[in-house]
Amino acid sequence: MHKSSNLSSIDAHSVTTYPKAKLQHAEILRLNIIEAAATIMQEYGPEAVTIRKVAEKMECPTKIIYNLFGNKEGLAKELFLEGCKLLATAFQAVPQQDDQNSYLRDLGQAYWEFSRNYTSYYMVMFGGAFSEFKPEEESLNAIFTALQQVIAVITKAIEQGFIVEKDPLLVVNLVWASLHGVIHLHLGGHIQNEETAKTLYDRSVSNLIQTFFRNDN
Repeated sequence: MHKSSNLSSIDAHSVTTYPKAKLQHAEILRLNIIEAAATIMQEYGPEAVTIRKVAEKMECPTKIIYNLFGNKEGLAKELFLEGCKLLATAFQAVPQQDDQNSYLRDLGQAYWEFSRNYTSYYMVMFGGAFSEFKPEEESLNAIFTALQQVIAVITKAIEQGFIVEKDPLLVVNLVWASLHGVIHLHLGGHIQNEETAKTLYDRSVSNLIQTFFRNDN
């Protein structure tokens, strides 16, 4: 008489309601679609990513993708944000060092390797691979977050007196623009030999460090 059913012992808060389950399903579907688009992009390049091709890979109607992302621009935005996460992870994987020069060189190496390992993402983020997509506030904030590691190193170097310039964002943008220029010339076919491009890139990193760091430190 004192036995209670298993159902009655379930915590009401642990029950997944239909609306919640529907939202969870939609989120899983959204992530799978982004992954499918990323796979197409990495294998065939950004120009191969279309709503139709993604739908074919997902074996679903194009209407589902339009409902979740609105249009190709919405899908491009998600690929952009995913690229920002990958770049942030690449920077975070670089071991911190007390020697700021060496640390910056290693971060520069991580940026180069990101451009080589995730070329399609790089072109979505910095090369205008999707003409339909123009970064707005959320996307620009994601780039800022990805660069936090670099900003922190530059800020610390300024605080320690190693860099005379007092605006860390100015330094970061100047460094970023210079290194991006070399990478973009290489990816655009203007510097066809990768070894030559890497030599130019490494020289640019060294020159930038010499430019901003005080000679007496």
